[in-house]
Amino acid sequence: MRICCCLAGHLELARRRDLYGTPVVVGDADGHVLAVSEEALTFSVEPGIPVRQAEHLCPQATLLSSDPVAADRLRERIAAALYDLAPCVEVRVEGIAWLDLEGVPSPSESIREARRRLRTAVGREPRLGLAPGPFSARLAAARARPGRLLKIDDARAFLAPLPTRELWLNGEQIERLDLLGLRTLDAVAAIGPRELESQLGREGRRAVLLARGLEPDQLTPWQPPMFTSAHRQFEPPVQDREALLFVARALCGDLAEELGLRGAGAKQMRVRLVCEEGDVEARESIVRHPLSSTAELFGLAGSWIKSWQPHAPINEIWIELPVLEAAGRRQLRLWTGGDGTSDEVTAALERLQERNGDAVVRKPRPVLPSSPIPSQRFA
Repeated sequence: MRICCCLAGHLELARRRDLYGTPVVVGDADGHVLAVSEEALTFSVEPGIPVRQAEHLCPQATLLSSDPVAADRLRERIAAALYDLAPCVEVRVEGIAWLDLEGVPSPSESIREARRRLRTAVGREPRLGLAPGPFSARLAAARARPGRLLKIDDARAFLAPLPTRELWLNGEQIERLDLLGLRTLDAVAAIGPRELESQLGREGRRAVLLARGLEPDQLTPWQPPMFTSAHRQFEPPVQDREALLFVARALCGDLAEELGLRGAGAKQMRVRLVCEEGDVEARESIVRHPLSSTAELFGLAGSWIKSWQPHAPINEIWIELPVLEAAGRRQLRLWTGGDGTSDEVTAALERLQERNGDAVVRKPRPVLPSSPIPSQRFA
C-alpha cells in the first residue's frame, strides 16, 4: 500500500478565503471550537475548547459559526474532483484527503494533479505526504511545507520520535500514557498490544499497531450518490413553453456540473411538471448510454417539454436523475495497457461519438500488418 495524504485545513475555514492568513475560530452549535486557523493555534486555541475560552486566548480572532451542510458539500466536490486520480479516495471535512496510489501507472502525476485540484477547491496550497499507510502519510503531510511533498519509506523510523498526542486519543488516554512513561511513539511501539489494550481498551491495541507503522486502518472509499435532482418553483404559475424550456436548460446545466464533479452519468431521466391544481404530469426514460453534459440532458428533457400539452399552468418543474452510472466505470485516466474490458472501451467511445459526432472516433482496419511503412498497415 502506498498512500498520499493532502492536508488543506478544515473545510469550514475554506468558506471564508478572504480570512486566510488571519486568526479564525469556528464554533459549533454546542459552543465549542470546531476548527481554528494556523494563526489562531499560536495562541493556544485548539478544537474542543469552549468558544468563550478561545475569545479570551485570542481576542483578535474572527469568530465564525459552523455550516456543516456547506462544508460537507465542499467535501463531496473535492472527493469527486480527486476520484479519477486513484482507485480509492477518502476525503474528510477536517480537510484531509487520502489517495491510495497502489497500482496507479504514474503516481507522481496523480500527486501533482491532486495538489492542483485541491488548491483550486480551497484556495491555498495543501501539504502533501507520501507513506506506506494513511496514519504515517497524514503525519508526513503535517510536517511538509505548503505545496511540498514529504516522502516516507520507513514508517517505523519516521514515527519513533513523534509524541503520543499524534495518536488521536482523547485527553484522558494521553494522560494515562504519560503516567505509564509512554511519551513517544517509539515507547508505545515497544509495549505489547495486549498490555496496552488492558489499560486503554481496544484503542490501546490500535495505538501500538499505529506506532509500529503497521497501519491497521483502511481507507473508506468515496462513492458518488446514485440519485440527484434539480427543481424550480414558479410564482406566479407559467404556461409559456419558452419559459419552461429556458428554466429546464438552466436546471440541466446545474445537473451537468454536478455530474461532472462526481464523475458520473445519468442512466435514467424523469421530468415532472406540477400543475396549479396539484396534478403531476411526468415523462421518464432509460437511456442506453449515460448522459452527463448539458446538451445531452436538455436534448431529452427539451424534446419532452416541446411536445407537452399541460392542461393547467405550471407551479413547479422537477428534473430527476434516479439512476446514475457507477463512477468507477468513468475513471478512464486510470486505464493502462491491458486494463478496461472491451465493453468499457466501447461504451466510452460511443459516448464520445454521441457528444461530438461519429467522425471523432475511428477504428483502424488491419491491411498490411507486416509493412515497414506505418501508413500502409491500417486502413
